[in-house]
Amino acid sequence: MLAVVSLGLIILGLLIFPFSKKLHIPKTFLILFIVVFLAVFASQSIVVIDAGEVGVQIFFGKVIRRPLQSGPNFKIPLVQVVKYPTRLREYTMSSMKQEGEKIGDDSIKVRTFDGLEIKIDSTVWWKIDKEKIYDIYENIAKNTAELKQKVVRPVIRTAIRDICSNYTMKELYSAERQNIGGYIKKKLKPLMENKNVLIGEVLIRNVKLPAKVEESIENKLKKQQEAEAMEAKKQIAQKEAEIKEIEAKGLARAQEIIKKNLSPEYLQHEAIQAYKDLAKSQSSTFIIMPTTDNGTGMPLILNPKNSPVPEKKNTENTTNK
Repeated sequence: MLAVVSLGLIILGLLIFPFSKKLHIPKTFLILFIVVFLAVFASQSIVVIDAGEVGVQIFFGKVIRRPLQSGPNFKIPLVQVVKYPTRLREYTMSSMKQEGEKIGDDSIKVRTFDGLEIKIDSTVWWKIDKEKIYDIYENIAKNTAELKQKVVRPVIRTAIRDICSNYTMKELYSAERQNIGGYIKKKLKPLMENKNVLIGEVLIRNVKLPAKVEESIENKLKKQQEAEAMEAKKQIAQKEAEIKEIEAKGLARAQEIIKKNLSPEYLQHEAIQAYKDLAKSQSSTFIIMPTTDNGTGMPLILNPKNSPVPEKKNTENTTNK
């Protein structure tokens, strides 16, 4: 627009220049006027495209099929330039508010193969094919917002529904979910490339099941955890029982060995050792009285200090009587 105004003023200056005397306009002023607007007009022949962008040239409504790449570019001053971002972008549809492209629940409702309705949160990485940007402007969308509304959003939602409807709820909620993103990408790629949009990755971020199904899964997991806990207790109890059994067998074996080695001579030797220990005690007085012929009986120990003291008779009362 500025180029058109500048060009008009330049033409006007050139037209009135021969009649400057009659119009009482100084030629110096007209020359300066024309030079200024020539400079303005010339400035419109240079456009700078930022990194990660590409420019489409439109000359009086007609698209010039030569995209302007990043950096300074020369163009016809009357050419209009529309810029498109070519960086990798993401399009997120989520049930969380203000997380996706739209405020509110923007998750994708899908009817699974077994007839259940689930919600899917997804993110798709995409970018514009900068070599065919002129075709996007000419045949698809005049800006990025229009491109997302007309192509990116509807194609993504359709592809996700088509792929996920071939799987059961269990498959979508299990490890198979990791592969579904690849299947969706495979379906999206030709559809998007036909619209000059390149697909990066498709991420299935969350699968929300119906409330009753989620409750059933939680109960099942809870029972499974309880069963695992009981099994762990059972294993611990079995180990403890095995340990006690081994200890009992060891004790029985030890007693059997001791019983086989017991003899009168061995018992007398042990008794003598016990008597020696008792003899060293300062608080005990004992008398050994063998109760068997070979002297291996149990000793009778008498401790005078602990023996009961007989009560003294009251001689005074007796005398008086």
